[in-house]
Parts: sequence; C-alpha cells; structure tokens
Amino acid sequence: MKIELIKISEFQRRRWGENGTPMCAQAIRKQIKDGKIPGERIGKLWYVDWTAYKNANGNDLVAMVLRRAFD
Repeated sequence: MKIELIKISEFQRRRWGENGTPMCAQAIRKQIKDGKIPGERIGKLWYVDWTAYKNANGNDLVAMVLRRAFD
C-alpha cells in the first residue's frame, strides 16, 4: 500500500471541505503526536498519512495496525 503524506492544510480541506469548519492545525498536530491521527513530522513540518486515515474509517484497531505496517 502506498503512503500519501499530505500537509495539515490539505488534510483540513479534504476532511472538512472548502466551507467546513476544520479543527485548528495545532489540535491536528497534537492528535498526530498522540497517535489518534496517522501522520509524522518531517523536519519542521507535520504531515497526515491520508491513505491510513482514509482506510481507518474511525476504527482505532485498524488505524493502529496501519500505522504499525509503515513503521
């Protein structure tokens, strides 16, 4: 499975749409750190693993397995 890392701003657009009210970038970074959203920090920038996020569909067990598969 291919990893698709996207910037937080792109994640906000894809997840909540153009007219939605997204979670702030700081909250998303915290959730990435806590392992609630699959992603990683590269240098000073944070990225969300869109493929793993899409495939998890709110299932915490699936999200955990997908994160481990790419580590």
